[in-house]
Amino acid sequence: MLELGEKEKLYLECLDAYYNEGGKQLLSNEEYEQLKLDLDFEGSKVAVYSKDEIKFVLSNKRYAMGKPIMSDSEYDSLRTKLKDLGSLVVLHDGASCSLETGQCKTDMRVDNAKLRLLYLPGTVGGLLVVMEALYWATGLDPFISVVLGAVPAYFFGVWFTENVFAQKPLVAQAVCPECQFQFNLFFGDLFGVQTDGIVPPKGPPGNKILCKCPSPSCKIDLEADRDTMIIITAKSKVPA
Repeated sequence: MLELGEKEKLYLECLDAYYNEGGKQLLSNEEYEQLKLDLDFEGSKVAVYSKDEIKFVLSNKRYAMGKPIMSDSEYDSLRTKLKDLGSLVVLHDGASCSLETGQCKTDMRVDNAKLRLLYLPGTVGGLLVVMEALYWATGLDPFISVVLGAVPAYFFGVWFTENVFAQKPLVAQAVCPECQFQFNLFFGDLFGVQTDGIVPPKGPPGNKILCKCPSPSCKIDLEADRDTMIIITAKSKVPA
């Protein structure tokens, strides 16, 4: 019985052989369909990769074998396209390292689910205020108040979050270039505590932050840039 990781590897090998080795089949049609069913049943993300995501993964595999299937420009274009779409295959793509500096970097992506949670308190608070105002002013049914108050509550939530609760908020999902540990990063300020100097460094939140990998076995110094959405090892590994 194959483990999930082994099944995913076999699935990709089947696709690679079929598309890049002249239609070669590693499994019979029945075995291949059963493999896909097993992956779907076990919740594998590989089984639901898009055509471009599969092409990107296979391109990396072929490049590592010394048999590239696309030009550098085509690869960069595909990588940029998937990155803009927030594809996890780019986020988990191996770290690229500079031979000159010894620094390694990986891409970050916006964690939209956690970012929306930052806007939730202001939006809910705004909706409650609008509902109360409409009820006491007109006696409207609460359900109708929710419908009428949804839009103004949304705009109030955005204003409250970005001007009172948080400043320049952004939640990013990153992977440590050193150990591939996945974690979240927060860009911005909460209630102005950094701007007011309550926590260092004092001043308005910047677009770059210094941090450490949260993994207990790593703890390497990192620098994250929200403009380029790249996280890089802060120190060179190359001896001076």
